[in-house]
Amino acid sequence: MVFNIIDAMTDGFDRARARNGLLFVAVFAVLAIANALITPANFGPSAGTTPSFGALGIAAGLLSFVLTIATLVTAIVALRTFTSDETETIPREFLRRNIGMATLNAIVGGIIFAALVAVGGVLLLIPGLFVLVTLYYWSVFVAVEDQNFVQAFRSSWALTDGSRLRLFGLGVAVIALALAVNAVVWLPAFLVGGVVALALTQIGSAIVTVYTLATTARAYEQLTTLEHPPEPEPQPGSAGMPA
Repeated sequence: MVFNIIDAMTDGFDRARARNGLLFVAVFAVLAIANALITPANFGPSAGTTPSFGALGIAAGLLSFVLTIATLVTAIVALRTFTSDETETIPREFLRRNIGMATLNAIVGGIIFAALVAVGGVLLLIPGLFVLVTLYYWSVFVAVEDQNFVQAFRSSWALTDGSRLRLFGLGVAVIALALAVNAVVWLPAFLVGGVVALALTQIGSAIVTVYTLATTARAYEQLTTLEHPPEPEPQPGSAGMPA
């Protein structure tokens, strides 16, 4: 068996349009819109030098940080949900289980992952893409398997072995689909402008985020099956079975 790109994409679409997927779209969109609204340009130094502006800027920055962490936690819960059989409800365990350490590892691992990809890209494009594809599933191991980011990098390296070219193809297909969705959303947003445009673009981004997470989770499940294929059921007449 080999990794199937179409299966990963269609499975991801099915999970993204299920009740849980739509719920995650709503949560990501609300968090993104709120984060955008509380960090307007007029909170900058040019807006004024009175203490009220400074306090407002600090408060907005703290709230933005909280919303960013909430977004990261939501992504962890989404990965746990999309790798499970749950499509209608989200078990509380997915939010409570080791969520603090998972979030911390996601932050530190994300910084290191981005740095590795950037260094590989600076040296040459191909090494950067290789690192991106090879280590991409580290976040799933952090979220689902409760591994630390070092173990997750190693696990992703092993998991993607033998399927990296197809996984690169999956990534290109998902990016192309994301660009198409964003293009559809950006045109009316550009024409309308204002808060409505902000809401439209963030909703479009939320849809892309959820689909990407769902496809990542389903690809991970497929890769796990390839790595550890299920044992065939013994047939009547085989060794140890009555005819």
